[in-house]
Amino acid sequence: KIIFKKMGKNVAFKSFKSNFIRPENIIVRDNVFIGPGAYFDATGDIVIDCGVIFGPQVTIYTRSHNYDSECLEALPFDQKMVVAPVIINEYVWVGTKVIILPGVTIGKGAVIAAGAVVAKDVPEFAVVGGNPARIIKYRDKERFEMLANSHDPFVYNKKGHAKEIISKEKLLNK
Repeated sequence: KIIFKKMGKNVAFKSFKSNFIRPENIIVRDNVFIGPGAYFDATGDIVIDCGVIFGPQVTIYTRSHNYDSECLEALPFDQKMVVAPVIINEYVWVGTKVIILPGVTIGKGAVIAAGAVVAKDVPEFAVVGGNPARIIKYRDKERFEMLANSHDPFVYNKKGHAKEIISKEKLLNK
């Protein structure tokens, strides 16, 4: 059984297919879903706010090797580990096979596209993708805030896990 530093209500994850390094340094708030195959290295702390959804095979690193400093003692890196926390704010959607690097803060309502490598902070409501991740566009802040302020906006509480299939064309014509 995985024991996080703090775990909120309605947290679901596929721990039998996931690896949590230093779970005692992970704070998970309410209504979080962590997809299968997660790899979270929390040596430098991870904070996951309410309503965050992770797709399958997401990797979070909070430490890196010392490879370029005045105190470097070996090559290509030495035995010192540089740590920095990762903070993921509320209602973020992290797509499949995303990699989040140490020291990153992901702003409220952001969307991280599948396969992105997030090496720097992501602003609120930004949709980012690529390697390194870059801003593609921004979400509709007014619509987001309206939904966020409604009673229990988390998708799996509101709609369950059943999916409605519609075409992109139909969605855009609404």
